[in-house]
Amino acid sequence: MKTYAMQSVVIAALVAVSAGLVGCGGGDDSTPAPAVDSTATGTPAVVVSMSGTWHGAFNSGGTAFSLSLTQSGNVLSGTYARDDGTGSGPATGELTGDTLDLTTVREPGHTVSQWHGTVNAARTAANGSYNVVAPSPGSGTFSMSK
Repeated sequence: MKTYAMQSVVIAALVAVSAGLVGCGGGDDSTPAPAVDSTATGTPAVVVSMSGTWHGAFNSGGTAFSLSLTQSGNVLSGTYARDDGTGSGPATGELTGDTLDLTTVREPGHTVSQWHGTVNAARTAANGSYNVVAPSPGSGTFSMSK
């Protein structure tokens, strides 16, 4: 009888965790939880982060770049640099589910770009579009991986 009761408690706890009910602490439920790497082994799920160094290119193989990102919750911060040495600067943004929104500022010239894209569940690849908002408008695509 005790074994059945213990199994019921474990199953209820796993259901609550997978539904996001344990440890939510209230607050705004509109923000999706970060992606998780779940396995069929019954081990706890691991939160997969965008933290790390990303390498990519603009416009299907054009100018190469790197992003060194740190993720805290849904907030991203770090540095952006062009591989050809033509500039670098801060990167800030947000990851909502699999949707990536970044703003980079490249010096010299104070070039501000806004990026919008999609990240895979494993957080190893992303792609999307960018818009240069200052000093002069421009747009294109990006792809990157870590």
